[in-house]
Amino acid sequence: MKLKGERLKGIIDALEPIRDPEIGISIVKLKMIESVEEENGIIKINVKLTVPGCPLSSTIEKDIKLILKEKGYENVEVNFGFMTKKELEDIKETIRKEQITMPQSIERYEKKNIKKIIAVYSAKGGVGKSTVVKILAETANSLGYKTGILDCDISGPSITTLFDLNTKAYADKNEKIIPVLKNGIKIMSVDMLTDVKAIIWRGPLVSSAIKQMYNDTNWGNLDILLLDLPPGTSDAPITVFQSIPVDGVLVVTTPQNLSNIVGKKTILMAKSLNIPVIGLIENMSYFICSKCGEINELGSKDERIDLPLLAKIPFYRDLNREAATEEIKTAIKNIMK
Repeated sequence: MKLKGERLKGIIDALEPIRDPEIGISIVKLKMIESVEEENGIIKINVKLTVPGCPLSSTIEKDIKLILKEKGYENVEVNFGFMTKKELEDIKETIRKEQITMPQSIERYEKKNIKKIIAVYSAKGGVGKSTVVKILAETANSLGYKTGILDCDISGPSITTLFDLNTKAYADKNEKIIPVLKNGIKIMSVDMLTDVKAIIWRGPLVSSAIKQMYNDTNWGNLDILLLDLPPGTSDAPITVFQSIPVDGVLVVTTPQNLSNIVGKKTILMAKSLNIPVIGLIENMSYFICSKCGEINELGSKDERIDLPLLAKIPFYRDLNREAATEEIKTAIKNIMK
């Protein structure tokens, strides 16, 4: 039950002296306290963090419990969420008014010379996001659009394998990373920067790597940059949506109920951060019989997603074959309008 009235005011007033460890402004003034609830004698403080995977969240939790204990509240639970882009912009305005240096961790990067930045995303793994990114990129490139790919999957990058790349990236005289060019497409992935076979990092390091690859890469002039996001709804996709000026999200599913159910979570995630969801691409939707040419649908489609279906991509045994269907071409053209 959410607290109201004088009791709520008393708790909020008690939390006023607590400052965000990085920004140095009261967490109350920054509107980080989303709500205060009470359940079975436990006071629950719901806090919205400015950045995903904030390493200082434990400090905030400790300060909240300590100050409320002094006020007589022994049973306190602190829960963390994250801010939407709009809420983050409001915080930045508060920081500017206080004439405090903007923390790099919540800075939103510039668009650079990139016309469209499109995230390809699904909260579920195994739906073929990287394959869809490859098909979209090759199609966009074939239509004459200057195209780039940023592989945002730090622990399981796939783009270099799909493009059969073994080349390492390097820095120019201005210490900007030069992406690797393959068939006219500019590509950047963490495995172009390290020889480590398996990257095992916690959330803050993953978030930092994604931001650095985007911001420190010399993309030049691009019509479209495709972001290959890892699955899940945790640090990596949140970092992308909050730090990189994404124009829209393409949701990838396969024709199975579980994929579509998780696909709905994908949409909720994007919309909660005010990122426009462009539409749905159904991967491994069907296969074409090599003998008779008949189209055979795969899976079931009982669980529908309320999104425009932009394209159905067939199951391909050979990922190197031409996969630019007319639907994919139309989707790219509509995105670039």
